[in-house]
Order: sequence, then C-alpha cells, then structure tokens
Amino acid sequence: MDNIDYKIRVSKRAQHARIVVRPDLSVEVVLPEGVSRQRAVALLQEKKAWVERSLKRFSEHAKPQNIQLSSNFPEQIHFESIGLKIALSYRQTDSERVRITQLDSGLQLSGNTGDATRVKASLQRWLKQQAKKYLSQVLAELAEQHGFSYRKVVIRLQKSRWGSCSKSGDISLNAKLLFLPQELMRYVLLHELAHLKQMNHSEKFWSVVAECDADYLLHRKEMRRTFCWIPVWAELD
Repeated sequence: MDNIDYKIRVSKRAQHARIVVRPDLSVEVVLPEGVSRQRAVALLQEKKAWVERSLKRFSEHAKPQNIQLSSNFPEQIHFESIGLKIALSYRQTDSERVRITQLDSGLQLSGNTGDATRVKASLQRWLKQQAKKYLSQVLAELAEQHGFSYRKVVIRLQKSRWGSCSKSGDISLNAKLLFLPQELMRYVLLHELAHLKQMNHSEKFWSVVAECDADYLLHRKEMRRTFCWIPVWAELD
C-alpha cells in the first residue's frame, strides 16, 4: 500500500486477518492460512488511518519525558487519551517542598526542584488529580451511552493493573490511563463497565465488551505495548 512498508505473515493459529504495528515502526499483516494476500492490501486500506496514527505515536513516544528523572525533568506532559499537551517549567526556591502552580503557559514546579524524589511525588499527586477529573467524566459518558450503572469511581496509581470492578459496583482506574491512546483508554473503561454485568472473563463477558467496542480484540492485544506511552516519572518505584 502507498506510503506504508509492511510484511505479510501467514499463521496457522490466526482466525482473522489483523495488523500489527510495533514500536520499531514495523508493520505486519497476519493472515490465516488459505487467505489471499489481496486481503492484506484491503485490510491496510481499510485501517490506513489507524496504522498511520499508530506509527506516529510510536515515533513520537521515544520522547524526552521518558529520560530518567534524576538527571532530566520532563519539559512537557502529553495526555494522549484526551489530546492534551502541557508545558512544564521549574523554579528553584528555598522551600523544601515542591509545589505545582497552573500558569497560562502551563505548569510551574517551584521549591526544591533539585530533589528528583520530591518532584516525582508532586507530579504523581497532580497526575491523580487530573485523572480523577478526566477519567471520571469519560467513564460517566460511556456508562450512560451503553446503559451501565456503577456506584463510584476511585483513581489510583498502580504499577500494572489498569482497572478493576467490585461486586458492589465500585470501579477503580489507574491514573496512567491518561497517557494511553484514546481508543485504549476507552477500551479499559468499557472492560471494567462490562464487569458490572459479568464478574468474570467468560464468553458472556467478552460478548458484552464486543457490544460496546467492535475492535476490542485489537485493543486487547495493543494493551501489551502500553509501556511505550508511560513516562518514567509516572511509574511507581
């Protein structure tokens, strides 16, 4: 296909044709046995916009904010899921604490900005506040759109778990979801909402997910590469 280099791989285990875009910017079309290679061309044409967005993300996300915080502070925060970019500036003062102030130009961290541990803790507190604001809103919209009813939402910062849903109807979401592409963030939220109807991962559960997200299989696989989007400062020690 024009402008996109790709390889075709035939898989005995594949049930459907699919596209894989990797962090090294390689594109692979996986075809089940017996499927014509013309299907690869048709699928790439159909998913061209998604492939180009994915390549752009991987290209951009070898980004400065992933440099170790001990030697370099992030100059920008990018919340991919809501399309928000925020510039950061730093001002060293005599205060031992690190304070974050919202300015017209972005965020300013002031205080003991030479202390990487304090800067990281301050940024993580701020991240959770933003996640509470934005993720709660998206969750409410998705619940209304698809007919779900939950009790409350809790925002946490966790190493690996993206979300959970309790039997009482409480939904917990990882603040790091803000860094993911919008379709993956929405997939996780819909996944947890689906647990309100099926508290398991049975076929019935995935049927509920499929009703809300037609591309859930693709999104489920893409969740294996979420490390590409998470900056170092947002990770727990």
